[in-house]
Amino acid sequence: MNIGPFEPARHDRTGFSCGHAGLDEYLRRYAGQGIRNGLVQVYVAADDGGRVLGYYTLSAASVRHEEWSDEARRGLPKYPVPAVLIGRMASDARAREAGLRVGSRLLIHALKQSLRAAKILGVRCVIVDSKPDAAGFYQRFGFLPLQPGSPRLYLPVGAIERLAGQGA
Repeated sequence: MNIGPFEPARHDRTGFSCGHAGLDEYLRRYAGQGIRNGLVQVYVAADDGGRVLGYYTLSAASVRHEEWSDEARRGLPKYPVPAVLIGRMASDARAREAGLRVGSRLLIHALKQSLRAAKILGVRCVIVDSKPDAAGFYQRFGFLPLQPGSPRLYLPVGAIERLAGQGA
């Protein structure tokens, strides 16, 4: 399995099915458009034949002061804080059934890409708007809710640096 930038002409996404129709449709119809318009970067995990096993998107984002929990907002400015957004992440159902751990591999890749970005420009954290059934997945990697019970989760850059130091 290789993880790298999405290339519509090279990566076969026709059979991709993650179990969420919107995520499947995004990969098939809109991912290339988002890249061309400078809205996202899309990365895919693909097998040696170019079949997409999973994907994620990264883009710039910010978190408004009032979105942080009282505890997390201490010491932060009252203006929006820069972040990296993992906007979409999905793995093919057959890859999950085969135990390929595509989701974990994609998330680790996304965090490493985010850490690279943080070394070039100001980034406080990585955020994700998690589907309720996926929140536990992100929390196993240390993501925290911005507010108690919120589907918007974050992982501070400092935590990613510590993970990277452990060989993540």
